[in-house]
Amino acid sequence: MKKKLVSLLIVFVLTLSGCVVATPSENNELEQLRQQNQNLSDQLLASQDEINTLSTQIAELKKFSSTPEPVVDTFEGLAAQILPLLQNQNFSALAPFVHPELGVRISPYGYVNVDNDQVFTREQVAGFASNQELYHWGVQAGSGMAINLTVAEYWPEYVTSQNPAQEWGYVLDPSRKASNTIDNFADVYPDGHYVEYLQPGTEAYGYLDWQSLRLGFQQSGDGAYYLSAIIHDEWTP
Repeated sequence: MKKKLVSLLIVFVLTLSGCVVATPSENNELEQLRQQNQNLSDQLLASQDEINTLSTQIAELKKFSSTPEPVVDTFEGLAAQILPLLQNQNFSALAPFVHPELGVRISPYGYVNVDNDQVFTREQVAGFASNQELYHWGVQAGSGMAINLTVAEYWPEYVTSQNPAQEWGYVLDPSRKASNTIDNFADVYPDGHYVEYLQPGTEAYGYLDWQSLRLGFQQSGDGAYYLSAIIHDEWTP
């Protein structure tokens, strides 16, 4: 009886020992798992550092690549977009093309008169369709009479007149115009550029009924070019 009790006690003790004590092989496996986890953690941290470094480099490159470059070869393209807006008097669509800082100067003749020419902001241009105000635009060549007109009255007379009803074409040869008006655009806008359109006139009038339209552009602080001048020109006595 005593032997049986002793045997049972030994089995019980061994059973308890097996539950709380790991064998040497189990300890090795646990250590290997811990080491593998540590290695993976180190690799992830290293990868994150590389990603952070790469992100910083990309951000620096974007700073340089986002710097606006002056537009020097798209004036004809800008003018081609603007001309139909002028012809259709689509002022809300025209407004975003207007220079955000300088506005747009509107001249009834080729000689830009900085004292009399009207200058409008893009917000004012956007409201032209409903603007009934009478403006003084200058004086008529020859008669010297004041040009006091609303925008609606001025536009067909001194912007996109269709009398004669001809297509507007680029002015490639200035000699096609029998102009006696001084072109002082470069004096008023030394950093500006313009594209000029022409209605050549008719043979019946010896082509003295020609009309031209200059669209002037200047660069803004954002690096882009915007409309800064709408200049009508025609033969003057």
